[in-house]
Amino acid sequence: MKPTLMLVDDESRVLEVLVKTFESQYQIFSFTGAHDALELLKRQPVQVIITDERMPKMNGMTFLKEAKVWAPNTVNIILTAYTDINVAIEAINSAVVYRYVVKPWDTDDLRTIVRQAFERYALVQENKKLTDELIAKNAALEQNLKQLKETQEKLLRQEKLAVVGQLTASIGHELRNPLSRIKASAALMRNEILPEEKEKKELLQIIDNEVMISTKIINDLLDYSRDRKTIFKSGNFNIIIDETLMRMRFPDEVEVVRELASDLPDNQVDEGQIQQILINLMLNAIQAMEYSGKIYVRTHHDGDAAIVEIKDTGCGISNENLERIFEPLFTTKPKGIGLGMCIVKMLIEKHGGTIGITSRENIGTTVKIRIPFHPNFMEN
Repeated sequence: MKPTLMLVDDESRVLEVLVKTFESQYQIFSFTGAHDALELLKRQPVQVIITDERMPKMNGMTFLKEAKVWAPNTVNIILTAYTDINVAIEAINSAVVYRYVVKPWDTDDLRTIVRQAFERYALVQENKKLTDELIAKNAALEQNLKQLKETQEKLLRQEKLAVVGQLTASIGHELRNPLSRIKASAALMRNEILPEEKEKKELLQIIDNEVMISTKIINDLLDYSRDRKTIFKSGNFNIIIDETLMRMRFPDEVEVVRELASDLPDNQVDEGQIQQILINLMLNAIQAMEYSGKIYVRTHHDGDAAIVEIKDTGCGISNENLERIFEPLFTTKPKGIGLGMCIVKMLIEKHGGTIGITSRENIGTTVKIRIPFHPNFMEN
């Protein structure tokens, strides 16, 4: 296929000479007016343009500036009379025009200029191609470096977690026993406190909160250091939620609002793991609200899966922290080790489910869990 050359001159005789000069070498598009030439460029860019400067309605410089919009890579040559040389020089300096040719021109010189224009076009295109390839390779290299860094960080976390697992196995159970005794003692003391002894009641609440946090840390460490098999049985999320809430002790200033769908079908689930998920999320909500606020627990289904939503009225999570919330050992809490949400996600994925989190700072957070139904328990 021949290279494409556009010729624009309002004088038909000049245009005819130009066409005869170049038609054997190039595919020619010739026009006596700039507007018609621009209409073609909107549909089909060309490689080189030769245009007269002095034309009615639209001069050559204006035409070439318009042409750059539709054909930015075109190499432009302008034909000018002696009196227009200053205009041509200004055009070259502004990078709109590659060369100018003074009328009347020497045919051999014009052929040489046009040949050089096509060579320039080819060089520019090759340079653009190489630049694009280099950008693509740099992008690929940056991606590879990013993946390498993430892999190294993951390996480092795994090494840390391996050490944590070894320590946890030896001390976890020993710590649980005294915490249980502290919790039981606090419960007994609460029964003996008179209604007017508010200060003692507040101190016992602090003990309860600290025991709750410490127990959660130990449980997270133990759960992460062992890979317990998931045992699926028929279960209903509404029942599991009720049982979980009965097991938990909430601070006096925390209100739990249940909105459980009455038509929720059963799932195939590991009830122990589901309870563990719910407890983790509830404790996170309590801490986010600083032990005062409302927790909304909702269930519904979309026909294919059970959906559980837990919403709190706490401090919320920033977008930056939200992106890292499932990373092991990532935490913004002064008391915590950053394994809770990692464990939650891991257990949900064992059920073939997904978890999503939306949050607004100083307003609250909503966690949405979706667990697919087992076909044997879908209602017709």
